[in-house]
Order: sequence, then structure tokens, then C-alpha cells
Amino acid sequence: MIRWYNIEKSAVVTFIGIVLLFSTAIAVTLIAPRHIDPTWTEPTTPYQVQMYEVADPYIFIGNPTRGGYDLQFVYQLIDRFTLLSFEESEFLKIVAKDESKKYITAHKDLNLKLTSHLHMLRKPEKEMIAVAEQKKKDLNLDWESKHPNWKEDKLLRPNFEVVELYPILEKFSFSVGSPETVISDWVDENFEIINEIDDGNYAPHHKNKGVIYVKNPSEYRVSYYQYSGSSGWHFDVNGEAIKDVDELIGPKLEFFSRKQLIEYGEDIYKAEGCFYCHTDQTRTLIQDTVLNGTATFPAPPSSANEYIYQRVTFPGTRRLGPDLSRVGIKQPSRDWHRGHFWSPKTASVGSIMPAFQHFFDTDPRGTSKKSSSIPNVKFEAIFQYLMTKGTRITPPNEAWWNGKDPINTLEIIEGRRGKK
Repeated sequence: MIRWYNIEKSAVVTFIGIVLLFSTAIAVTLIAPRHIDPTWTEPTTPYQVQMYEVADPYIFIGNPTRGGYDLQFVYQLIDRFTLLSFEESEFLKIVAKDESKKYITAHKDLNLKLTSHLHMLRKPEKEMIAVAEQKKKDLNLDWESKHPNWKEDKLLRPNFEVVELYPILEKFSFSVGSPETVISDWVDENFEIINEIDDGNYAPHHKNKGVIYVKNPSEYRVSYYQYSGSSGWHFDVNGEAIKDVDELIGPKLEFFSRKQLIEYGEDIYKAEGCFYCHTDQTRTLIQDTVLNGTATFPAPPSSANEYIYQRVTFPGTRRLGPDLSRVGIKQPSRDWHRGHFWSPKTASVGSIMPAFQHFFDTDPRGTSKKSSSIPNVKFEAIFQYLMTKGTRITPPNEAWWNGKDPINTLEIIEGRRGKK
């Protein structure tokens, strides 16, 4: 007959209690949120999904070319996947053959036309040269008719630019990108996606209420050269087309996708121990939302789904330095961050942050126009990682920094959420 002593019963009860406590913790933190509040485990908005899955893998960033100092930005355009717009302005006009005219959004047209059939803009060629010249002539005559005394009034006649819209026959191509890629072009009203056939062979995000798109793409080409025993390349509109992604990211051009840079930046943030001094969470406290907000509107408190695309989350516990959860909006300037990492005390008076000059290299060729060292891939990686902070919560037109407040920040910080 087994006899239970009090000490043995206590051990069993303690063990059962630990198991129940541990199981409850797992259920509350890992299982319950999926069923009680799916926003804990799902992206915040279609814009957030498209920034990470549609934009980041297909935006490439490369080093300055020989003698230059501007980073190179390239979009990879994929047929039936990347949405494109071709928008005229007051001084930019587009000519095209009949089958492509339907993709042009005229100046002041309130309905944006998009297509995923690959097209680009270029200087008019072949039979479109005469069409473009006539178009430009008509524009000049029309302007002169509206300003009959322009010579007497010493007005400058506008320099109208006319470009050609032409189809790309390949399944993918590469276009000149913009350095202003922190927030992608986005539209969620007054737009239509125009495609010749609707066979269902399109990307799922085309069915979203809003979509990311690339505006007025033109082909990115390069010329390779040999000079004094060294080789190099430079952007050249008349150069060679990029064959594939392998060429773009290969040893000659050495581009990185923004997705790669963001992930590398996350690794650097971890390795450098940035989370020891910086938090990455805007709490539901008035001082947090005001400090991380703009001059006119508070920032929304952080939510779990902001971090779902990260491999490691760094909420942090100490704020020896400022919170970084909204730094992509508060400090979006690459130049500011370049100066700050090189010499924190110069950029922020009184800063105790150490200098990160290993994020910079000297120019071994002596061709840079910069007086200081050149930011290397580590700098660009940490910069791109920081630019995800606060910029992807909601679409730009609904963003908190515009005062739209789609999640009712004021109600949260004032404790009015859920109250009648």
C-alpha cells in the first residue's frame, strides 16, 4: 500500500501547478491571440503586406558609379505582377501606338490608369519621332495662342517634353528607380487596372482595395568600360539592358534588394546592441504618442502586427537614447542619418551615442566628390531597416502623420476605446 506523505503531496501539487501555469502562459501568448484577436498575427493593412512582399524584394540599391556620389536605385518590373502608371503632367506628354494609348493617364484626369502589362517610357524612336515632334509643335502653338503677347511680356515659353510609351516583350525588365522609396506610390480610390485579357493570371494584390505601383518607368541600362587597367560601369540610357537579377546582384554591379538590406540591417541592429539603449515601442502613454508624433498629431501606440515581418523583435526596456519605433517618419533623411552615425554629437548635441565610423569606407579610387568617408553597405542596411519604423502601419493617405488616425489614437491614450 502506497502512502503519501505531506512533502510528497506538496511536490506533486507544485509540479502540477507549474505545468498548468506554463500551459496557460503558452495558450495566452501563442494560441489565444490567433482566435481572439487576429490582428496580433496578421498584417495591419494591405499597404504593409505590399511594402514587404511586393516592393522590398524588387527594389534594388547599388553603390555610386565611378566619379559619382548618388546611390543607384533600380526597380525590377515583372509582367502580370508589377503595376505601372504612365501619367502626363502640364509639361510632360506621352505618345504611343494605338494599342498602348489606353494606358496613358492624361493631365488632370481624376481616374488613374494602371496596367501590369510591361511598358516603359523612352525618347521617341522610328515612326514615333515625327508624331512626337508634331505633338510638341502643337503644344507650343497652343501655349502661344493663350499667351499672344508672350514676347512683349518677356515670358519664357515652357520646355515641353514628349516621350514614347512602348511595350516590353520580355517577362521582366529593370527601370530607373527613385531614392525616395521609403513610402511607395499608393492608390486606393479613383483608379482602374487595364489589361487586354482577364485570364486570372495576375498577382493576388491586384484585387486589393489599394495597390502599390511604379510611376513612369524608364529602362535602366549600363555601359561597361576598361580604363588604365581597371574596369567599371555607369548608368547609360544607350547602354546594355540588364539581362537578369543575377547580373544586377553579381560581382560587377553589386546591387542588393531592399529586402536583403532590411534583413541585414536587422542583424546589424542586433549585433551592435542598439536595443540596449533604444526601445522600439510606442506605449499607450500620452508622453510616448506625443514624443513620437508630429507637431500636429500624436503617433499611434505600437501593436503586435507591426513586428510580424521581423525575424527578431527588439522592444527594449531602456531609453538612454530616443525610442525608434517611429524614426522612419521623424527622421527620413538619409543625409541626417549619415551624419549622425559618423558623428552623433555633431548631429544631436549632447548625444552619448558612440560613433559608428565602421559603417563608412574611404574611396580607394580617389574619385568620390565627398569630403568625408563613403557610407558602405552596413550603413545602407541599418538605414533601410530604420526606415521601416512607423512608415508601414497604414497607407500614406490614411497615415497618422496626416491626422487621419484610422486606429483612433486619441481614444486609446485617453482611455475612451470601447466606451460609449
